[in-house]
Amino acid sequence: MEPLGRLRRDPVLFAECLLDFKPFPYQAEILADPSPRIVACLGRQTGKTTTIALKAVHFAYCNADTTTLIVSPSLRQSTIMFDRILGFVNGSRLLGGSVVRQTRTIFELSNGSRIVALPCSEHLLRGYTADLIVVDEAAFLEDEVITDILFPMLATTDGMLILLSTPWGTGNFFHRAFCDPRYSTHRVPSSRNPLIPEEFLEEQRRRMTRESYAMEYEALFVDAATSYFPMDLINDCVATYLEFEKPGDLRPGDYYGGLDLGKLKDNSVLAVVRAGEPVRLVYLKEFRLGTSYPEVIGDVVEVDRELKLRKLLVDRSGIGEAVVDELREEGVDSAEGAFFTRPKKVEYMAYMKLMMQRGRFKMPYDQKLISQMNEQRYEYSPSGQIRFWHPPSGHDDLLWAVALALWATKRDTGGVVFIK
Repeated sequence: MEPLGRLRRDPVLFAECLLDFKPFPYQAEILADPSPRIVACLGRQTGKTTTIALKAVHFAYCNADTTTLIVSPSLRQSTIMFDRILGFVNGSRLLGGSVVRQTRTIFELSNGSRIVALPCSEHLLRGYTADLIVVDEAAFLEDEVITDILFPMLATTDGMLILLSTPWGTGNFFHRAFCDPRYSTHRVPSSRNPLIPEEFLEEQRRRMTRESYAMEYEALFVDAATSYFPMDLINDCVATYLEFEKPGDLRPGDYYGGLDLGKLKDNSVLAVVRAGEPVRLVYLKEFRLGTSYPEVIGDVVEVDRELKLRKLLVDRSGIGEAVVDELREEGVDSAEGAFFTRPKKVEYMAYMKLMMQRGRFKMPYDQKLISQMNEQRYEYSPSGQIRFWHPPSGHDDLLWAVALALWATKRDTGGVVFIK
């Protein structure tokens, strides 16, 4: 029984012997951490999902009749971790046979333990008692969700809480927990992964802003002084109870759209918001690079047939005017061209920021959109004009599509923006 006892006590040995996975030293440190409260702040490509998935598998197999919850801002994000867990279990000759029930979000083991993937939805979270809770992208969860919903789940089990995230902003529970000496913390910059060449990191350092690189590759809590949308403001607008919807599932309402047309290196993007208090981003489609304009037009026409967009603003630069004409010929009567001059860009961005500051705009968690928003920089010219820009390696097509959709609602939301 001693070998089994060692596997139960040593998650690193468990990973090596039963899952055929040799962790890097920093992964082994996290795996072997027995603390009941763990905060892991990791850079890109450090294997944070893999590391915590291994820890969850070890816990479930070595602790009978326990419940492990995987929670993140969206169900899609939770299932990424869940799928990694399933990959380890089903890929193991010794462990795979112990699964007695498996669905898209739940699997149960013959020892009575189960792992459940959940979105951060209050009505779906309540009612659980948990022995281990893993919170992915914890920086985006509202403080009250962690303190008032998740912590009580651990009260009767004296269970474990693991918070992991990229360091998105400082005005959140994740950052405060990282700075709290009562928590066991791990900061792992991408440079600790021996599979990432220094040349790659140097290339990213040159292509990104200093702040973006520090946050995403060095796992440091920073916020760019020149970011037009600070992370704390973005966090306030991310509503974890929202999920992007499919056109066929959208309920009746007043819908407005923004269409940013891609060029040679950018994607075309369609964003749709539903008017109300607050205005909600409900649909976001990024077309694959190289998608033809006729194909983009066809998709937009299908969305409009179902939603009857009250207004669709289309980037009219370049080929945009011809796209507007074609959309109207196809029955999208609400299509209008939107100028992308510098003064108009300032208006679009200022209105979006105003809606965010007033709490009148909410959006689902989407890491790519969030990154584009936070990467949007601004500076003043000698004449006092604002210029927007993003890092050479970045994009802003998702951001501009959303900004256009919000601007399209301006007439109905009663927003007023004063531009000097």
